[in-house]
Amino acid sequence: MKAFRSKHPTRTYTGTPKAKYSDYHNELREDFNHRCGYTDCSDKWWQDGFHIDHFAPKKPRIKDAAKKTKFALLEHEYSYLVYACPQINRAKKNDWPSDDPSITEKDGKGYIDPCNDFNLYFERTDTGGIVPKDNPSAIYMWNKLKLYLLRYELYWRMEQLAIKKERLSVLSRTVNLPAEIAPEVLSAMNDLEAEYNKYEKYLDINYREIIR
Repeated sequence: MKAFRSKHPTRTYTGTPKAKYSDYHNELREDFNHRCGYTDCSDKWWQDGFHIDHFAPKKPRIKDAAKKTKFALLEHEYSYLVYACPQINRAKKNDWPSDDPSITEKDGKGYIDPCNDFNLYFERTDTGGIVPKDNPSAIYMWNKLKLYLLRYELYWRMEQLAIKKERLSVLSRTVNLPAEIAPEVLSAMNDLEAEYNKYEKYLDINYREIIR
């Protein structure tokens, strides 16, 4: 098994509070490393852009008006905002395990703030699939947010391939290859580049089908 992600998001904004949570889009994008807080997928794969998720939903499905107000007061609070892909934001919607925004787990249901170390709660298969560890909230999130979907594994594979492709490119420029194998190595690298570009184009063309 592999670590869920290599770089953790951290909310760093400490400036003047903004009037609308949507005004924090650029700050969140940077703080979350241009990635979905819940899946760690890069926003480069989403043609429609990412959403801003409210970790504790602004309109939870509870009846008590006074308790609902607690959530509404956090609507523009930066510490409760998450940069997220649209599918995750829609799946999470107004779901919350309790009637208090500070109580994140109850009766086996719960959510983990993406700015916590997700490597403690999730891991990946060798092919990039997301798997929850033995934690009630992680298991609940995996099912509720559909973290098991193949799209997240596919995007992870593409990113790993891009990393290896770049490493090979650097090596080819810095290592003196023996003359007898240099043409073969460079040819293989060109083939890899062409294959990667082919799959990247496929993902772009079939974007609507993949994200359904």
